[in-house]
Amino acid sequence: MKKNALMTVLSATAAATMIVGMLAGCGGKTSATKDADGATVIKFGINVANPAKQEPATNAIVEAFNKENKGKYKVQFEAADTESHNKNMKLEASDGTLPQVFWVEGSQVTGFNESGVLLDLKDFLKQNPNVKKALNGSEKAFQDDSGVQYGLPYQSNVQGIFYNKELFDKAGVEYPNDDTTYDEFIQMVDKLKASGVTPLAIGSKNSSFAMWEFNLWLARYGWSDSVQDILNGKQKFNNPELVKAFSKIQGLSKAGAFPENMSTIEYFDAKQQFDTGKAAMFGSGQWDCAEFDKNLGDKIGFWWGPTFKDSKADQKLDMKVPSAPIAVSASVSDNEDIKNATYAFLKFYYSKDAAELSYENSMFPATSYVGLTPDSKQYSMSAMADALSNGYESPVAAPDLTVPSAVQQSLYDGLFGVMQGTYTPQQALTKMDEALANSK
Repeated sequence: MKKNALMTVLSATAAATMIVGMLAGCGGKTSATKDADGATVIKFGINVANPAKQEPATNAIVEAFNKENKGKYKVQFEAADTESHNKNMKLEASDGTLPQVFWVEGSQVTGFNESGVLLDLKDFLKQNPNVKKALNGSEKAFQDDSGVQYGLPYQSNVQGIFYNKELFDKAGVEYPNDDTTYDEFIQMVDKLKASGVTPLAIGSKNSSFAMWEFNLWLARYGWSDSVQDILNGKQKFNNPELVKAFSKIQGLSKAGAFPENMSTIEYFDAKQQFDTGKAAMFGSGQWDCAEFDKNLGDKIGFWWGPTFKDSKADQKLDMKVPSAPIAVSASVSDNEDIKNATYAFLKFYYSKDAAELSYENSMFPATSYVGLTPDSKQYSMSAMADALSNGYESPVAAPDLTVPSAVQQSLYDGLFGVMQGTYTPQQALTKMDEALANSK
């Protein structure tokens, strides 16, 4: 697999070029702000409006850091919903007022890097070898071709299919496992549908929130092996392997796996169907674990998805990948107090103590530390941890994060077009090729 696929791909995008143009020549000095206790204050720009409710793991880490460093360092959130946050970061980069640390959209980060507003974090990793060891190579997703470490993973995203054991039992369906094939999956769908439930809840409105289970399907059809050549013009998305991948999704639709109202509902509506026992399966990630624990408890199971006998690619793949990165403003280097505070926070954020807080809040951290496991009452996260114990590798990045934003949207639209019968697999993939050509 190409280890630098994410960076190489995004650096070629028109979106990145536009951001570079907006931010070129921008700078700005960072002056140290002190709180009432004399602590150096740094800001953490985050893409949720209410971190305590929407990102409890990150909020807990920040609170623990502030408590441990009272009177010395303090982190304050600069919080806004994702759309507003993305706009704010562009504007603040252009006038030199970026927060010291901030979450950045994967399709935008390369543009920020090329404009010179991000700090190269190689020095931080060199000073903190334990952090680099704990990241276990996941930091490579956010290096450019010259070796600049322009970001670090915010969290780990574990993506797949949750299922309701009780509904499987009532339908007389065996729980799926790592060896379950696509044909066996279709048989599962038939039995679940016959039992009176929706086999797999999904909604096509706001489609970027609803393809989590299919990232691994693409990976198991060789996405990581071919995407670099596709983006370099040596191959096409409309190739035999990806046609087979999209055809399998089409087959799932023809088998009646999805809700009849799929085209009029969104991710959260589909999740409610799963939460309330109207659907047997739902594609998602660890961000929904706490909700599933509350609504389904020990009835929850987790599965990566089927294997494909007609694929040439490795089937022993999981989907535990770095989420979009957090980055550091280059202006941090202008002030020693702020740089020390920022480095201290990053060191804590990627520490074992912070990883424990992530687990307590049902979130997989970006780091890997021996001995950390979910609590026995964290049913959903425990099911994911069990699935991860198979020893399989994961791609360096989720397939949908390895392409320019226009191609990414075309991928989402194409998947749902195939599910709804408005596109053939070939038509959907050709649309992606056209989106790529237009983005150059």
